[in-house]
Amino acid sequence: MPKVSIIVPNYNHSKFLEKRLDSIFNQTYKDFEIILLDDCSTDDSLKILNEYVTRPNVSYLIVNKKNSGSTFKQWKRGIELAKGEYVWIAESDDWATNDFLSQLVKELDEDSQLGIA
Repeated sequence: MPKVSIIVPNYNHSKFLEKRLDSIFNQTYKDFEIILLDDCSTDDSLKILNEYVTRPNVSYLIVNKKNSGSTFKQWKRGIELAKGEYVWIAESDDWATNDFLSQLVKELDEDSQLGIA
């Protein structure tokens, strides 16, 4: 079981998606799974997601046939699939420094109150 489940909900963010995904795969902390979600994008997002889907940490690529109209529905779906102790919702139009997860997991592990939902 991975320590962290990383959910990447995407809708038409092809211009940001590679930088986001590279910032996840280049993390110094490696005990994670990635759940890729696409909400029926009409840009090149699916092409980009398919370039990453075969990487070892990717657990799922879920592509909606119809747009859900809600990022929260995407979050919920990702959380339902998540196997990790912690969940990071990594929005597709953002990026992270390479040490983001190592710092975050250290803080969460050291302070048990932070990990309680």
